[in-house]
Amino acid sequence: MAIIASTLNLGVARGFNVGRQISRSLGKSIIHHQPSTFRGASRCSTPFRRSLHSTCFLPNDGELPSKSSSSSSSSSSTAVFSAPAATASTDNAFAANNNNNDEQQNQEIEQAAQKALTITGSLPPPSDFGGIPYLDTSSLTENHSHRVLFILGGPGAGKGTQSERIVNTYKCVHLSVGDLLRSGAEKKDYPHADMVKECLVKGQIVPVELSLGLLRIAMDEKAAQVDSEYGSRIFLVDGFPRNYDNVEGWMEHMPSYTAVLGALVYNCPIEVLEARIMSRAETSGRSDDNLDSARRRFQTFHTQTEPVVRALELTQALQTKHNNSGGSQLQIVNIDATGTVEEVWDETEAAMNAYVKNDVLTANKNLLRAIEEGNLKAFSDLCDDQILVGSGSKTKKSLAEIFEWYEGPMSDGASSSMSNAEVSIQDGIKALVSYDRKDKTNKTVRETREWKHGPKGWVCISVKRVDL
Repeated sequence: MAIIASTLNLGVARGFNVGRQISRSLGKSIIHHQPSTFRGASRCSTPFRRSLHSTCFLPNDGELPSKSSSSSSSSSSTAVFSAPAATASTDNAFAANNNNNDEQQNQEIEQAAQKALTITGSLPPPSDFGGIPYLDTSSLTENHSHRVLFILGGPGAGKGTQSERIVNTYKCVHLSVGDLLRSGAEKKDYPHADMVKECLVKGQIVPVELSLGLLRIAMDEKAAQVDSEYGSRIFLVDGFPRNYDNVEGWMEHMPSYTAVLGALVYNCPIEVLEARIMSRAETSGRSDDNLDSARRRFQTFHTQTEPVVRALELTQALQTKHNNSGGSQLQIVNIDATGTVEEVWDETEAAMNAYVKNDVLTANKNLLRAIEEGNLKAFSDLCDDQILVGSGSKTKKSLAEIFEWYEGPMSDGASSSMSNAEVSIQDGIKALVSYDRKDKTNKTVRETREWKHGPKGWVCISVKRVDL
C-alpha cells in the first residue's frame, strides 16, 4: 500500500530521511491529500523544498526510491587513491555518519510532532457540510480561544509584504514577536522590561515564556477592543516558532488560550533571497540588510526553523491518521515565493480562503441548527441587522415574526439534510454559501446565504431560495 504523503516536501539531498520517519510513525496507513488549487504546485523551482501541493508517493515500505549513480572509482581516482579498500571504508564511515545524523534529526522531528498534537486546542476533527469538509470552530468562540496562524519563511521571502495584504483583505491582526519584545522593553508597567532590554542589547535570546507572555497580552488586548469592526479575527504570528524551544514553550504556555490553525510557509531559494535583500538594502536602512547577515539568517532558518516546519507537517499527518473522519485540524501550507508579489498573493489568498471557510461554514451550520430548533436568540446572534430590520421584515413586530418571514413556520425540531454545497469567499470579509436543502416535508430548495464578517464575527445578511 502506498502512502500519499503531503508532508514529504524535502529532498534526499537535504539530509532528512523524512520518508522513513513518517512511514515509521504512520505504519501502513494512507494519508489522503486533497487536490491542490495552488498554482505553485506546478512551478516551484526552489532547490531546498518542494511545494506542499506536489504530492509524493512512496512504495509500500515507506522508503524513498534509491537513485542510481555512476561509479566514482574511475582510473584517475584510483591512481590518486591507491587503496580502494580504504576509500570504500571511508565512504562507508561517511555514509554511516550521515545515517546517524538523519536518524537523530528524524527522532527530533518525530518527538516535536508528537508533542504538538494538541497545538490546535479545542478544534475537533473535520466535519462535513453538504459534501465540503470543514473544521467546526464553535468551541473557539465559546472558549474565547485566539485563532493563530504562523507565518514562516527565510529572510527576504516576502512574509511582511504578504502579511500586510492578508491584514488589509481579511482584517487579521499581525503580530511580530520581535516588535513585541522591543515595545515591551520600553513599557514602564511591564515587570520584565529590564530583563528583555538587557537580552536585546546583548543579543541574547529572550526566554520563550516572556516572548509568549507578551504575545498573549497583545492578543487579549486586541480581542477585548469593544470598538472593533471585526470579531473572531485570526492572529498572524510572524516569524514564530523559530526552533524546537519555541514549539515546546508554546505547548507549555499557549494551548489553553489559542488554537493554531496552521502555518503559511514561504519557500524561496537562497540566491533569490539574497538578490531581494540586497535590493531592499538600498532603501530599507536596516542594519541586517547585507549579504553576510542574510546568509547567516538563512542558515539559521535552514538549520533551526525548517525542521520545525517538518515537525508541524508530521503533526498534521498524525492527526489525519488519528481522525476517523480523515483530514486534520492543523493545515500547513507551503507557498512558492519565487514569483512576483501578485503570483505569491494568488497562492496566499487561496490558502487564507481555506482557513476562513471554516468560520463561514460553522456559522451557516449553527444558523441552520437555530432555525431547526426555533432558537430565536441564536438566530438573532447569527443574523445582521439588515435581516432583522430589513425591507422585507421591517413591518413585523417581533423576532418570531421576523424569523417566520425569512425561514417559515417555527420548526418542530425536525432536521433538514444538505448536499451539493459550494462556498465562495469574496474580498476576505464576504462569503456566499449555496446548497441543496431538503426540509422536513421532503421539499428541496437551492438555498444561498450571503455572509459578512462584522463585530459579532460572521453574520448572515441575506437568503435566497429556488425550488428544485
